[in-house]
Amino acid sequence: MNKILIVDDHPILLDGTKALLQTLSFVQIDTESCADAALEKIRNVEYDLYILDINMEPINGIQLASQIKLIQKGARVILYTGFELINYYSLIIENKIDGLLCKTATKEQVIQTVQASLRGEILLSENFINYLRNNYTLSKSGKGISPSEREIELLNYIAQGYTNKVIACKFGVTQRTVDNYLSRLFSKLKVDSRAAAVLIANENGWLQETDSALR
Repeated sequence: MNKILIVDDHPILLDGTKALLQTLSFVQIDTESCADAALEKIRNVEYDLYILDINMEPINGIQLASQIKLIQKGARVILYTGFELINYYSLIIENKIDGLLCKTATKEQVIQTVQASLRGEILLSENFINYLRNNYTLSKSGKGISPSEREIELLNYIAQGYTNKVIACKFGVTQRTVDNYLSRLFSKLKVDSRAAAVLIANENGWLQETDSALR
């Protein structure tokens, strides 16, 4: 019996995902709606797989994944999001997570992704290879660029998976202002996506360690 923990602060999505996976005869499902409660639970119970919502507060899914992997070496983590999966491919490459699911995925896609992860495999869409070709070439293009303190802070926020709305609250500005910040930053780095910007930031050492970002 494989034990799975689902963590999502949206009750309807949490219950829906649990109900879907309970159709599998070889899994035992536990759920938590709070990241802190999840961390407390896994100090006593070891799970075979963790399925985490990315956009939680105050600890998001990316940060929670990092904490889980510190507590349980070799833990397998799937991030669950309503946003474009390509924005988070870099986390797979950096071995920070072990799979991605879109909240609009079909039942078959969810089950196949979970089954693959439990086998120690990663199920990826066919555009992943194109992502590698495009973005790892782009990741070398940040040499010689000196981002401002605000731009570095912005890069760290997007690396942690924060939405523009959340970043706007943290900066104390409007979401449109954050949109403009990102547009200028993308132009400066010569990229067209969050994922590519994060890759360049990581390549150039502009990102903080996840643990310090949590404090």
